Amino acid sequence: MERNLLVGNGINIQFGGFDVYSGFATMSRVVENIKAGKYTALTDNSLSVNEQLGILNDLVNVINQIKAGNRRGADGLFMLMELERISRTYPDNSSITSVFLEDYFLAFEVTNNLFRSKDSEEQNESYRKIMFTFLRQLLVDGIYNNGAINDVYKNFYSGMEAYLDKFTNIFTTNYDYNLENILENSNKVCHLHGEFDKLAPEYNVTSLYYKEHNAECDLLISKKLPNNEHLYSDAIMSWSWLDKYGELIEPDTKRKETLFNSISGELEIVGLAPANDEHLFLFINNNPKITSIVYYYRKKEDRAELPHHIKKPVTYKKVEKLWDSLK
Repeated sequence: MERNLLVGNGINIQFGGFDVYSGFATMSRVVENIKAGKYTALTDNSLSVNEQLGILNDLVNVINQIKAGNRRGADGLFMLMELERISRTYPDNSSITSVFLEDYFLAFEVTNNLFRSKDSEEQNESYRKIMFTFLRQLLVDGIYNNGAINDVYKNFYSGMEAYLDKFTNIFTTNYDYNLENILENSNKVCHLHGEFDKLAPEYNVTSLYYKEHNAECDLLISKKLPNNEHLYSDAIMSWSWLDKYGELIEPDTKRKETLFNSISGELEIVGLAPANDEHLFLFINNNPKITSIVYYYRKKEDRAELPHHIKKPVTYKKVEKLWDSLK
């Protein structure tokens, strides 16, 4: 029987440390980088340090309003589902370091829906793209941690390689290469949401997107900051299905989607919080060939939340027991 593994950031938190790779730690790095002026060049110096911090604080306020029951700006059933999740799982008052990373994009989308101009859809979409790109670059840089994230594998337990080897396919929502670094057959690892070392379509001159928007792409490429390739990678970060699998699908992205949809047999899920990856849960729910699901959880809140997303029978196991078995 085919065995499949889906992993998320929990694996980096386990072996790299909560104080280094949790959402709290990532956003703390982002805030410190903003204060140090690291990101002013990303907007051609058009946003000051205080303005950048103000953007994040404004988005946190939107999250707090959603928690309080405000549904203004909601657009469609999928967004309403995400707002319900926030209402269900968030505390009454969040901060920059406590908001889930991809919920910053959701908060921006809600705000943009409220204030977008009905007279200029092209201008609206241009502004959305600029802000999404800026937010994505901030957060991806926070995750990247000056490249140190790719060294997390050095702390893996001795049984980690044997555990990974038993799977036919390994899917990850992470952008790093820790799994490949300990596997003899690294080709079994599929990065569903992109990789630090692969350029996004708008920066890749061989992409379909470049062929259709070469003038726009050439301008973007000309503004790339040196020695920061990860900022222009295909590391996807968004709340939305369409931003992760849009209408213009690059062949490699389509291949990953097709592969994940084609799996059968057993699926184990490790280190993946039941938030922000609703598209993956929909794939799982709609795949009749998946015969069993094991979900490793750390917090009881995650176990309680998962049935809102996966509508199939799930076996729940404490992730601490998995880690102990690999020592």
